[in-house]
Amino acid sequence: MADAGLHTLDVLINHDEVLFGNIRYNSIGLVEQTETDTLLDDKADKTDTYTKTETDTLLDNKADKTDTYTKTETDTLLDDKADKTELIDSYSKTEDDALLLMKADKSDTYTKTETDTLLDAKANVVDIVDSYSKTEDDALLLL
Repeated sequence: MADAGLHTLDVLINHDEVLFGNIRYNSIGLVEQTETDTLLDDKADKTDTYTKTETDTLLDNKADKTDTYTKTETDTLLDDKADKTELIDSYSKTEDDALLLMKADKSDTYTKTETDTLLDAKANVVDIVDSYSKTEDDALLLL
């Protein structure tokens, strides 16, 4: 609200200057920008200011350059730290296939006709007796 009052006062002062040609300054708390900059410069602590080159030099001195590695050096270090059990137990696809075939029990393999014969033998007798052909089903549905 105080800002609105100051703005109104400012407008009235400018209006009086234009109409009557007189210049009245109200020094309630208005400070020119250059005065503000001067006051801020005086208050600023200038003891710890550095130029860009000084800052770069300080940062370079603080940087720890002893533990830097190239990509190949990093890869070598990571390979050395790799878990040896993971390297020993890894197989290629053909090795995996060979191991799976050795583990598979091949004594109980059947052809399709043998499987169908075994399933027919295990089928419930009631299911076989009650099975109809399509024409028989259609005839029963019409009844």
